[in-house]
Amino acid sequence: MVRRLLSLLLLLLLVGCQQTSKPIVLDELAAAARAGEAQALNQLVGLLGEAGERTNDRVYALLLELGEDAIPALLPLVKSQDRIQREYVIAALGNLKAVAAVPALAETLADDQMGRRYIAAWALGEIGSESAVKPLVGALENQDEEVRKYATRSLIKLNRLAVLPLIELLTLNPTPLAEAAAVRALGDIADPRAVEILLQRLNGASRADVVTALGKLKDSRTIDALVSVLHDPVWQIRMNAAMALGPVGTDKQAAVLETLLEDEVNVVREWTARSLEMMTGRRYAYRNEAGEYVQPYNIYH
Repeated sequence: MVRRLLSLLLLLLLVGCQQTSKPIVLDELAAAARAGEAQALNQLVGLLGEAGERTNDRVYALLLELGEDAIPALLPLVKSQDRIQREYVIAALGNLKAVAAVPALAETLADDQMGRRYIAAWALGEIGSESAVKPLVGALENQDEEVRKYATRSLIKLNRLAVLPLIELLTLNPTPLAEAAAVRALGDIADPRAVEILLQRLNGASRADVVTALGKLKDSRTIDALVSVLHDPVWQIRMNAAMALGPVGTDKQAAVLETLLEDEVNVVREWTARSLEMMTGRRYAYRNEAGEYVQPYNIYH
């Protein structure tokens, strides 16, 4: 028993020594890197692949503190074969808004052999440079759902910088997946320059996404198009059209929208009543699932 206790005590002492030594080493490397020592900076970046004792987390934080000075040491490792190191490097470059990293990140994003490359799409959005738009738009054609999703989010983050390239993509007969992603991005950006191209896609393969996007634009030029799909066979399209008319419609569209108060789908009836109130200033009741006529609750409260 005594021998076992002594062994346990020795193990605890060894672990304690290991836990206190690493921060000192990292602090020394960080101090040397701050002083401009390239070798120390490269050593720090090399430790991003070291998961033990959360070394990579501590190194990552130190590199962000170093700011732009860390970028030259990070750039060569964008395509590191060590996945953990690569992802920390890409994340750091994104948070440091390293415009110089855009070409390397674009290559990584386009490399089908690279795992979890959607992180590169995220980083390009964080960098926020106009030079990031083209590779992100190209990524909308990718078969990887995660790549498309993160590329779409980054394009939305780039906002007005992405509008014209997205419009151009829609004029080039993109794949259905790319078209749907571009339409969703244009809807969330909500730039009025997108109205015409979205109207042209109203009866295409991405019509449900187009109706949603038109609603987000809140532009009076979309009224006729939204009215035209109020009785679409797909209930989600009817709902989105009714929802979209609320902010832009007027008394002139009230009569045709009122016909949806008796739609077969409850949520369509509810949004119809809500939008009619927004358009006319009058309260409307709709038939709920229990068959009772009630007024919709105000979602803006």
